[in-house]
Amino acid sequence: MAVEAVTDVGDLTSGVRGLLDERGARAGSVAVVAVDGPSGSGKTTLARHLGGELDALVLHVDDMHQGWTGVLATVELARASLVDAWVIGSPASHPTWDWDEDVPGPSEAVPRADLVVLEGVGAFAIAGAEASVKVWVEAPTDQRHVRAVARDGEVFEAHWDEWADQERQLYAVSPGRADADLVVDTGRPESAGPWSGDGSDPGGPDADTIDTAPRPEVEGPPLWLVILGVVAVSLSLRTLMTSLPPLLPRLREDLGLSSVWLGVLTTLPVLCMGLLAPPAARLGLRLGVVRCISLAMVAIAVGNLVRAFGHEVLALYAGTLCAGAGIALAGTLLPGMVKGSFPAGRAGLATGLQMFAMMGGAAVAAAVSVPLAVALGDWDSSLGFWGLVAVVGVVLWLPVDRAVHRGGDHDQHPPDTSHRLPWRSATAWLVAGFMAVQSWQFYSTLAWLSPTYVDHGWEALDAGLLLSVFTGAQFVSGLVGPAITDRVGDWRVPLVGAALCGLAGQTGVWAAPDAAPWVWAVLLGVAQGASFAIGLVLLVRYAVSPAAAARFTAMTFLVSYTVASMGPTTMGAVRDLTGGFSTIWLVLACLMLVQLVAAMSLRPGRAPVR
Repeated sequence: MAVEAVTDVGDLTSGVRGLLDERGARAGSVAVVAVDGPSGSGKTTLARHLGGELDALVLHVDDMHQGWTGVLATVELARASLVDAWVIGSPASHPTWDWDEDVPGPSEAVPRADLVVLEGVGAFAIAGAEASVKVWVEAPTDQRHVRAVARDGEVFEAHWDEWADQERQLYAVSPGRADADLVVDTGRPESAGPWSGDGSDPGGPDADTIDTAPRPEVEGPPLWLVILGVVAVSLSLRTLMTSLPPLLPRLREDLGLSSVWLGVLTTLPVLCMGLLAPPAARLGLRLGVVRCISLAMVAIAVGNLVRAFGHEVLALYAGTLCAGAGIALAGTLLPGMVKGSFPAGRAGLATGLQMFAMMGGAAVAAAVSVPLAVALGDWDSSLGFWGLVAVVGVVLWLPVDRAVHRGGDHDQHPPDTSHRLPWRSATAWLVAGFMAVQSWQFYSTLAWLSPTYVDHGWEALDAGLLLSVFTGAQFVSGLVGPAITDRVGDWRVPLVGAALCGLAGQTGVWAAPDAAPWVWAVLLGVAQGASFAIGLVLLVRYAVSPAAAARFTAMTFLVSYTVASMGPTTMGAVRDLTGGFSTIWLVLACLMLVQLVAAMSLRPGRAPVR
């Protein structure tokens, strides 16, 4: 049956009566009227009205919710104890929650009734196919926010964004507006004053004055389009850095740069990714995440193309800085977009696809930089080529931008006016520290693996292929590692395994570089790809909402990339001081031990980041 929009409360009651007469009881001998919709939309008031008009028992899902983050658990428990019991004719009960102790409370018996109005977030999912009637209640986000806070005070205010994310996760995998028989829009002009939704407002439904004209539902871009866009953007997030190391000997010869200044070329974009992360998060709130990613891709394209302007030191560093700023903007905002676009429990797979594309682009750039330089005439044209790849990324991202902004921005969550980073969160600091150590090792390896083997007498092309193997291994582990986190209960298992692989690879390059260089490169790639990708998953898993994920990401990137940006330059200084590359790998092996300790501390049950 198509969704029907009612025009007033009298029509709502008549519509419900008609459907009950037509369909009868579906949960055994019990007829269930499910009233669902986001918080603050007015479900409680409408349910009480229907209960009185229909002489029905009214049950509130709010009395059953398993804490602020237990909506999905509530659905499972309540369906088993309520609906399944009605179907087989057994006594029904519903779960409760002890909010003082923050633990499950005792089950509460439900009186026998032939007609039940079940209202609350998740009512459709709890009733399922056994619902005789489904009523969806909605209102504009700002009005819902005002009503909810007026009803529940500062407690709900503090958890509003967290609860909104719970609703998003629920409706991503459970019945929602599209499954309703009747839709009621309780939104009213602001001049009429907020309706608290608790039945106390004389302008509420008891007065038959609510505005129930339906608003057109604006849908976001289809998931396949978002996936395509994320992959297209991710392809250009590491080519700036990986296309450079195989060409460093040529740059040193042509421009006369020291190892320290060559290290700065890798340091600059990483430093941008750290220092620009907080402004990127704020810009995403102001302009919208999708629009900011469009601007970021333009900056990446322009920056790479600028590096093609002859053998000019200024163009080389200016282009690197411009593209680095774009990478910082896109890299900061993508985790929050993944949090807001993909269903609950699929963040690992989504992040894996992002990593798959990112490291795939990185591997190709490392492998073909030297051949491109030969084919195009010189190293500057080879570096500039990746600007064309970024232009393709812009073209593929623009349909996502247009789809999101068609008819204006429509976000499921209220505007997040807090720009405060989670400095007081121990979990945030632990993840930031883990990412700092991991990123220091990654960018140092990226900068100096190829030159290390050139120093051992390898040709630049072969050293570039070795770097490609390193990034190619990340291409695989970056996809597999996050997907494993969707299946195992403890992500420390793949994190510790990755750290041990990295330790073996770094020790191999340090102690026996010529014994098995391709094996060392694979081990290093497996370690760095899986560690970084799972780190991105943690930015989603530990955050309570997309807005919290953006703030969490901004803080983590600020700390980790600012620290890690010193890695290539510091390791370059170590090389200049010692006259060789061996000490670099000894230092990185010691840092991997630190990463191993941090990984073991990242248990799933840590306090979430708000």
